[in-house]
Amino acid sequence: MIDPVLQARVERKLDLNERLVWAGKPVPWAFSKKTLGAMLFGIPWSFITAIVMSGFIYGLFFTEDGRGEPLALKIGICIFFVPFVTIGVGMLGAPLWARLRTPHWVYAVTDKRALLIGLFHTRDWRASELRFVDRADHRNGRSDLFFAHDGGNGNGTRCPTGFHNLPTAEASAAESALRTLMKGRNNA
Repeated sequence: MIDPVLQARVERKLDLNERLVWAGKPVPWAFSKKTLGAMLFGIPWSFITAIVMSGFIYGLFFTEDGRGEPLALKIGICIFFVPFVTIGVGMLGAPLWARLRTPHWVYAVTDKRALLIGLFHTRDWRASELRFVDRADHRNGRSDLFFAHDGGNGNGTRCPTGFHNLPTAEASAAESALRTLMKGRNNA
């Protein structure tokens, strides 16, 4: 199960007469691992951005040719580089951000819905929205449970969604709770 603080967070999200059936947490490092590609791309991105930006700043502020340029142009060029630096920092910090936010995630199944409670958001799927329950076990001791479709990926294909990176030992109980929730919907 989950620790009492996270259990209290789940219980605050429950509706009146709603009963918690199962709750669990994802494996945080698994989300960090998925962002390693972004971090690796962020290294050359940030390096090239730093070289180009420092060249412009040096040329504008520290050379004879740049001293005569208007201040507005100098500030404008510095502002131009802000998005590139921000993107680079975001890519370099992606694994850390993923690692820091996922310990606050809680997956829960009640007698009425499935919930994903995050640090800043809560997503829920009522029993009527559950279409299937598919489970994917991975060799590293974690499992994914898919039970609904979210929007598309831009080409008309709908993306399955659900509980990702659960410890395999907990996935069986979650799968059973989801199947019971779907059965209750079909019997109602």
